[in-house]
Amino acid sequence: MAAAAPETPEAVLADLDALVGLAPVKAALHRLADVHRLNAHRRAAGEPVIEQPLDLVFAGDPGTAEDEVARIVARLYAALGLLPEAKLAEVGREHLVGPDADQTRERVRAAVAAAEGGVLFVDDAQRLAMGPPGDQGEAAIATLVEAMADAGRGFAVILSGPTEPMRVIAAHHPALAPAFEDVVEFPRYTPDELALLFEREAGRLGIAVPDDVRAAIAAHLAEVHAGGRFRDARYVPALVEEMYARLAARALADGDLADADHRSFAVADVPPVAAAEPADTGLRVGFSAP
Repeated sequence: MAAAAPETPEAVLADLDALVGLAPVKAALHRLADVHRLNAHRRAAGEPVIEQPLDLVFAGDPGTAEDEVARIVARLYAALGLLPEAKLAEVGREHLVGPDADQTRERVRAAVAAAEGGVLFVDDAQRLAMGPPGDQGEAAIATLVEAMADAGRGFAVILSGPTEPMRVIAAHHPALAPAFEDVVEFPRYTPDELALLFEREAGRLGIAVPDDVRAAIAAHLAEVHAGGRFRDARYVPALVEEMYARLAARALADGDLADADHRSFAVADVPPVAAAEPADTGLRVGFSAP
C-alpha cells in the first residue's frame, strides 16, 4: 500500500483558520509560516536569511485551545520540512518534576526523547517556576534549557501558560529568551464565539438548536461573560453536558424514548447562570441548581 502523501502547509493552515475565534493566533502562525517558507526559498538560492526559531511561547488564559493549536504547529512544522514528524509530546509539571534533582533531570530527558523529531508542548509551564525555594521545578527548567541549547537537537519547544506568570519566567530565565522572541497571545473567547463552539458541539451530537434555544444560549453566555467568569472553551462542554442531562430527564418524563424528542434542545434545557460553579480544581465547571 502506498504511503500517504505528506500534508501541505496550505491544508494545515486551513485547519487552523477553521478554529473558532483566535484571530491574533491565526495571524501570528500565518506570519511564521510565511517567514519559514521565504527562508527555505532563499537558502535554496544561496541567499542570506533572518533566522526564525522554532520555539514558541503561548500566553493566555487556560481553555483557549492552546493544545489544539500546538498540534497544528507540529503538523505545520512537518509540512514545511522544518521537523521530520508531525508529532506532539504534551507534558506538564507532573511529568517533569521528580522527588529529587536526579529524577527530575531523568524525567525531563525522557520527555525530550519522546519529542525528538517533533514538538515538546509544556502546558502550564508557569507551574515549574512557582514552587518554594529549592523546588525541583527549577531543576526541570535548567535541564530543559540545557536540551534546548543543543545545536543538533531535532525538536521544538512550546511553553504555554497565563500571560503574567510567563513574563515572570522570561525575566528570571534569560536562557529561554529565544523562545520568548515569538510569544503568541491567546485571547479570551467572546460570547458569540462561545455560542458557535456550543453549536458545533451540539451538531457533533446530532442535536438541533432551534432559534429560540439559540437566543437563550446567547443570552446565557452574554450574562456569564459580562460577569467576568467562564470566558474559555472549558465552559462549553460543561454547558452541553448539563443541557444533555436536562434533555434526558425531559425525554424520559415524556415516556418512551423512542417517541420522545431527544434530538433537539429546548429552552427549558438551558440552565440558569447562577447554577454554574467551578470545581475545586478550577479546571472544570459544574451546575448545581435545578
